[in-house]
Amino acid sequence: MEQINQSYLAACRSHPFIKAVEQTVLAYGMLGRGSSVLVAVSGGADSVALLCALWVLAPDYRWRLGAAHLNHCLRGESAEADAGFVEALAKCLDVSYYYRKETGLHALGLQKGVNLEEAGRNARYGFFRKIAGEAGFDKIAVGHHQQDTAEQVILNLLRGSGPSGLGGIPPVRERIIRPLIETPSAEIERFLQEQKISYCIDQSNIDNSFTRNRVRNHLIPELQAFNPRIVGTLSRISKVMRDEDDWIENLVTQVYEQAVIRRDSKNCEIQLSLGQIQSLHRAACRRIVRRAVCEVKGDTRRIQHSHIEAVVSMATKQAQCAGQIHLPGRVRVTRSRDEIGFRKEKNSLRCYARSGRNLKTIPFKYRLEAIKTNPESILIDEIRARFLFYQFKIHDIERVFYRQRQTGWVDMDRIEFPLVIRNPAPGDRFMPLGMQGTMKVKDFFINNKVKPAQRSRIPLVESGGRIIWVAGMRIDERVKITEDTENVLKICFSEIFTDQSYPEDLQIERL
Repeated sequence: MEQINQSYLAACRSHPFIKAVEQTVLAYGMLGRGSSVLVAVSGGADSVALLCALWVLAPDYRWRLGAAHLNHCLRGESAEADAGFVEALAKCLDVSYYYRKETGLHALGLQKGVNLEEAGRNARYGFFRKIAGEAGFDKIAVGHHQQDTAEQVILNLLRGSGPSGLGGIPPVRERIIRPLIETPSAEIERFLQEQKISYCIDQSNIDNSFTRNRVRNHLIPELQAFNPRIVGTLSRISKVMRDEDDWIENLVTQVYEQAVIRRDSKNCEIQLSLGQIQSLHRAACRRIVRRAVCEVKGDTRRIQHSHIEAVVSMATKQAQCAGQIHLPGRVRVTRSRDEIGFRKEKNSLRCYARSGRNLKTIPFKYRLEAIKTNPESILIDEIRARFLFYQFKIHDIERVFYRQRQTGWVDMDRIEFPLVIRNPAPGDRFMPLGMQGTMKVKDFFINNKVKPAQRSRIPLVESGGRIIWVAGMRIDERVKITEDTENVLKICFSEIFTDQSYPEDLQIERL
């Protein structure tokens, strides 16, 4: 990289960009005098500008700086070049440099059941926290800026988030600080250009197979045709929503604690009084339910507004004495006459759902003629479940492949449309993955300890009269992905309910 002149950069102390960063740091109390901060530097414009800004401000506040870079090893020579660039930048600015290669992201994603993007994020933050702890840094600074907030608000809105989601990206979360969070991306780039500071360009940012990139590259430009200042508007809305959310949460805390009957933190379980909940406004009920879920689960990731609404409806329905709902993250919510309980189970809730409850199932049969939109969605009303069908080229599979029991991956060129989704029928046979011969579906259920009362609720996906997937359990050997595969079909199956007594209007936006 081109050497940075320290004296020239230090003379930027009065630059509007530096002043804006300083104002954000002070406004949110991100760093105090004498603080130490580890800066996450990818090599892109945002993180480079962040490191430079904090370096300019550091003498006035006696901050100790460090730079950390995680190489995900996903982009070959480009990734190595980025790592070399960041190391050279840290050397130019005379700050401590911390580096690690992460070669196991795909395996990590498979183990945790998350996609590659989330696996990368978890690896980065895990690395930053480890270095901060070992090297004694008080805070970890990351380069999210105003447009990132706008994108997050849109993504959360599209996913059906409530007020908390519309708060976007928080400026401060525990040890993580975001000094650029109120700075427009154009101001960041203008600063780097004026100071002749180079940075790396990540080509994956223009890859529109990622939802966030489609929002950034297509949706926001479309919205700017209606409001040229849409990014700033969304950022301002997120700030207002965060402030109001904080205020309301403080009010709800006392009510929530009054509703707690029993709390068992060791077993991730909490019981709340139905009488207390039913006496509250529905908006307060939502807050209490969300807080209870967060307490037992540890976070609210994958918990959508529709999940919260289902629990609130179950809790507030006067005539209902008992029921249960299974939420993402193995959270089981149960209602008795006087209490509603939240518990994070150790095992998959699918196992509990098959433990012998006698659920009557109406015969069903659905057809998918073709995949006209990506994904195609089919709701199976009889068992309150949903199927999503995605198609990919094989060269995209590394970005989207992750293993879950409710996800099936098949070679699209080995099947034919229409696909049929139906109940099991007597005499059904298929060739389970890893076997050479066929076996009866009934015997497969017996081997996998599926109770007789539950078998009619497990859908089969059929192609050309042949079963290609026992949903949530096993694909057929003859449609598996091989080294010759070119086109891939991903099928996601999600049970919305495992009981017949839940409200009929629940829709799951994100599975």
